[in-house]
Amino acid sequence: MRVGIISITSMPSWGGAEIYMDRLNHFLNENGHESCLYSSVPEIEGYDNGSGNYTRLVLPYIKQAVKDYGVKHGGGIIFQDFNNLTTRTNEWLDMLVTQLASEPKKDIGIIYLQTLGNENISDVIDKLRPYFGTLITTSFDIESNYIRELMQQNLKNPSLTLLETFDNVKETLIERVGHPDYFKLMIRQNFSEVNHHLHLCHFHQEILDYLKPSNGEDFVLHPLMGKKWCDGIDYGNHYQPIVENPSDYIIGVINPIEKKGKRIIAKIISRTPYKFLILQGGWGDGDTFVDFLKEEYGTDFSDRVRLGDYSQDIVGFFDKIDAFLFPSWIEGYGQVGHEALLRRTPVITTDYPAIHQATIGKGKYVPLTQYHNIDLWVEALEDVFENQAYWHFECNDAALMLSNRTHFNGQDFLTYLENISSKLETHNLNKAQAIHSNENLLED
Repeated sequence: MRVGIISITSMPSWGGAEIYMDRLNHFLNENGHESCLYSSVPEIEGYDNGSGNYTRLVLPYIKQAVKDYGVKHGGGIIFQDFNNLTTRTNEWLDMLVTQLASEPKKDIGIIYLQTLGNENISDVIDKLRPYFGTLITTSFDIESNYIRELMQQNLKNPSLTLLETFDNVKETLIERVGHPDYFKLMIRQNFSEVNHHLHLCHFHQEILDYLKPSNGEDFVLHPLMGKKWCDGIDYGNHYQPIVENPSDYIIGVINPIEKKGKRIIAKIISRTPYKFLILQGGWGDGDTFVDFLKEEYGTDFSDRVRLGDYSQDIVGFFDKIDAFLFPSWIEGYGQVGHEALLRRTPVITTDYPAIHQATIGKGKYVPLTQYHNIDLWVEALEDVFENQAYWHFECNDAALMLSNRTHFNGQDFLTYLENISSKLETHNLNKAQAIHSNENLLED
């Protein structure tokens, strides 16, 4: 099959969605299909520029912005332009359409909608449709107002999971929070003019099945991790060495912004003896975290806290740390928790359903109903430190389970694409036969 993936901010931008789409592109090419990812961001020396086949359509002002401000801020300008419907964005779409018109028509187009402005999604779909046999859309984040309301309702019965709470209150959720069409993120979900949609996890799909039902065929596709995530691991043997001294134990953190637990992370740093290796990561503002520590505690804990802007070797990052702290209360998925466990690194996180699915139930979880209980977070870290042999065994099990899930989920996805392609061929054949029959009737 020939596949085109439209993900305008993909690599070397390193947000979760950009990485996910890059991995999808690589997976399709690795499995014998002809896939190309169309990005608006230029390659940058020293960064991970993607592992698959790319076509980069870079406007001069974007190239200059990346040069002047770096990949995170410069690459983010195109994202803002799509949402603001600027003339320059139309220029980029024109470039994309011109490029697609010069290539053979592709069987399937996969469009990441979250970087498109709500007002022009239909326009973009209409412009792209002629160059693909079928379109698939994907958008990963659920509107946070719905999740906040579910968390509030969950506090009334903490024994329930968030998904169980959703089942209990879903009939009044829209009344309490608002119609999905009122929210930018929800407009991009299950886009009605397209019949096929990708979801990152079953929680995402179940929420949307009620709030904004799909009129087509959906598929849950977890991140398709490459072979490098299994390199050098002797499963069942050679577990990580036990760290005896807490002051030598390294906790990893990525993107310490507000919704990913910035204040929880800061409090844990102030109350524990561990070392912390922090990556700014993604589209976040992790570079402000050290300033936040100084404001709150009068120190940046520089003897124990190291802040990095970017790591080209993200596998190496997870291998350097002894545990990964991920106190996020909402995620489209929680891909970093997934990555940590693939490298057999223990994960301390919340039981938010998407994260729980990403970590396959093998993390050390703090309930969302106790999210602000800092004592529980400190206790969770202490448990992982004091019982390292147990958590190393659990993470070895998790890595094997995730590897198997990636394999079977990926194969099922290929079957899903083949079925779509097969139905399209049948539809086109029937259409051609009908036209031929009509021509014969006219001749008679």
